[in-house]
Amino acid sequence: MGIKRREFLLFGGTLLSAGLWQRSLLAQDRRTLKILAKKITVRVITQGAAGSGVLVSKAGNTYYVLTAGHVLKDTNPGEEAYIETFDGQQHPIDTSGMQSGGTVDLALVTINSKNNYAVAKLAGKNALSELDEVFVAGFPLPGLAITQPQYTISPGQVTSIGTQAGGYGITYTAVTQPGMSGGPVLNRLGQVAGIHGRAEGQTVGNVAVKSGFNLAIPIHTAVSLFSLKQQSTDVATTALESSFAYVEVNPQGKIVQRTEGKVPVFQDSLGDDVTLEMVSLPGGAFKMGSPAQELERERGEGPQHQVTIPAFSMGKFEVTQAQWRAIMGSNPSREKVLTRPVDNVSWEDAVAFCQRLSQKTGRDYRLPSEAEWEYACRGGTTTPFHMGETITPELANYWGVYAYGTGPKGQYRKKTVGVGSFPANAFGLHDMHGNVSEWCQDTWHESYQGAPTNGSAWVKEGDARRINRGGSMSANPQLCRSAQRRYNNSSFLTYDLGFRVVCSAL
Repeated sequence: MGIKRREFLLFGGTLLSAGLWQRSLLAQDRRTLKILAKKITVRVITQGAAGSGVLVSKAGNTYYVLTAGHVLKDTNPGEEAYIETFDGQQHPIDTSGMQSGGTVDLALVTINSKNNYAVAKLAGKNALSELDEVFVAGFPLPGLAITQPQYTISPGQVTSIGTQAGGYGITYTAVTQPGMSGGPVLNRLGQVAGIHGRAEGQTVGNVAVKSGFNLAIPIHTAVSLFSLKQQSTDVATTALESSFAYVEVNPQGKIVQRTEGKVPVFQDSLGDDVTLEMVSLPGGAFKMGSPAQELERERGEGPQHQVTIPAFSMGKFEVTQAQWRAIMGSNPSREKVLTRPVDNVSWEDAVAFCQRLSQKTGRDYRLPSEAEWEYACRGGTTTPFHMGETITPELANYWGVYAYGTGPKGQYRKKTVGVGSFPANAFGLHDMHGNVSEWCQDTWHESYQGAPTNGSAWVKEGDARRINRGGSMSANPQLCRSAQRRYNNSSFLTYDLGFRVVCSAL
């Protein structure tokens, strides 16, 4: 049969290794992948038993849905059949245009919708290897255990890859249930690597599929059968140099110095004329936290400690609503203005955005560590704000009716403003104080006692409290200081909380 495989006789050992692997997988990673996969996984409703499927492409208002052939085997042209998307909407299938995989257990159908749904990123031909992690998504059929179909995603481990009868080429351990046939099999990056097919009790060729193993048809088989266009991760990257001006103020908030600066930047094109501009930051060492004499200092900002930061790249601006929409296909912000930062996004949402952005660009985007964020915000300064000993509403968007130190009071705008509305800091980064607070990778710690000194994120497993930095349009100036730190639960979201992204230095 030509299959390259770990022998089915090793089933017991495979389950043991899969169990160890499952315990080592961070629960947060599963939640993030589940959020991504839910957007593209659909329920297939026919006159017979329901199954699952995945949105694989879009042309205008037409969406293409890939599923297992046996899910639609009893569906005939003219009969009613539906695709139910993650938002609960049911879309009639054009049964007259159903495409069959022939001897391969695949089918492709179309639906029409004016809604803007995300479509899957398809993995390459060699995207999986034996022992790799996979995740099977789908909708189990109602039964004794559940009364309504509920989306689920089940982790597993690849046990073999090769060529088998019926087009199957991947076996894996995963806990699946009837109704999940046709659902996507995803790799760790959230790319669709296969379509979930028949499970235990089936025979492929002369080999009986043992209990605990599942089968999938590789996505490249579907690409070949139906001429699907595989999403390219080649994104146009443009290297540039950015010129800007940064200012220094005296304790009364008067600008006493204006300096011209230049920094290397690069742009990734996200499509629809939307770009992401990243500033290349030099590595260096700085004192993290606030000194004991800093006005309105809080205990959690100490003890001050020396941190060495490797070079990295950071978003010139907070992630905008336009960028979010280009990657996620939605806009959760309270006031929808595409040039403003995206808001109403949780830490989990921000991580999901980074993963999908990474898939699109082929670059490893993520949230900054708390140390990276403060280093970037300070831009080489040691004062409470990167512009000096105080801050003014003419230089940042915050609750300006309050003053810091002997600085001035001023305007309270009551809303976010377009990114880049105020001068940058010495690193060429805008809005590091105010506008929206920004999520970081780290979990909350009461002080810096025992904190890493290499710039890495400080994460306590099982702690859902995640750091946000920089203050916001509704924060008083004390909360906008470079050293100030707050936290919220990873699922929390509100109108003045957003983020920016970082990646490795080019």
